[in-house]
This record gives sequence, structure tokens and C-alpha cells, in this order.
Amino acid sequence: MGVTRLALMLAVLCSLSVLVPIRTASADPYDLVIFDGVFGGTISKFSGQRKWQPTLWLDGSYGVAGPLHIGAYFQWLGRSWPLDDPGFGGGAQLALRGNIKKLRLSGAFTGGYLGVPLVTQVEGTGTIGAFAGLGYGFLEWLGFEVRGRWMRYFKMPAGAPNHAWSIEGGFSFFIN
Repeated sequence: MGVTRLALMLAVLCSLSVLVPIRTASADPYDLVIFDGVFGGTISKFSGQRKWQPTLWLDGSYGVAGPLHIGAYFQWLGRSWPLDDPGFGGGAQLALRGNIKKLRLSGAFTGGYLGVPLVTQVEGTGTIGAFAGLGYGFLEWLGFEVRGRWMRYFKMPAGAPNHAWSIEGGFSFFIN
């Protein structure tokens, strides 16, 4: 029930943002700070069978030099819809982020920790990963992004997945 309320609040806030005077996305090819919130599905193999799990990913990054950003992320990975019995995790990311007018390109390498929900328990594991994203900045401070992400899990028990693929979409907030 908590995730449903969070999603409803996010939808209302995004709807209200349309009432704010609309300005075009910045002509600056790089943003100073970016916050992303994306939701999607993760596919991984459990004992040879593919299984879909919902995921919510929040990240923030700071531009240290041109398109190079460093930041951190927080992730929930659910056993089933809607993020039931989630495993929590987080870590660091090194990203390249650039803008071509309103089009926003991103790619990152990540490393951290994640609790992966298995059939009987949540198994904690170290992770590395990468994502590539394509976004559109429809306001100077707000945009939408779609991502493809791959993550590798280390030291998982027999029958558990050792990697996963995710497709996610959500909102990005920019500070120039």
C-alpha cells in the first residue's frame, strides 16, 4: 500500500508541474546536478527459469568535469509486484551525461550492494553494473528518461541469478 501512495503522490506532483510556466530545456550541454527516479522491470534466471521482478532506482550525480558525473544510487528490488518483500541496496556511480538541445544522453558504471529477493529469503550481494539512458528535457528542470541496465551479482547461492537485465523509465530533475 505504501508504494501505491508514493506512486500516486509522484503522479500528482508531476501533473502539477505542468501548471508551472514552461521554459525550454537549457542550451547548456552539461547539467551540474541530476536526480533520477526510474521504475521498471528486472529479468533474471532462477534455476534456469526467467523471472520478472519490479525495481525502483533513485540516483543523484554531480558534474565534476564536463559530462563526467560522480554520484550515488539507492535501489529497491521486489520479489513480485508491487515491490513485495523488497531487497534494498545502493552504491556509487560514475556517469557520462550530456545534452543535445532537449535530448539527454546518459551512461554509467555502478558498484555497490543489493539484497536480491529469492524464493525463501533476501540474499545480500555485491554488485557491479552499467546503464545507458535516453531522455527528453521538456522543462528546464524536468525531463523523462528511459534506461536499459545490466547488473552482475556476486557470490549467490546455487539456483539464484548471477546477473539481471532491467528496462526502466522515470523522471529526471536537473540543476544547472
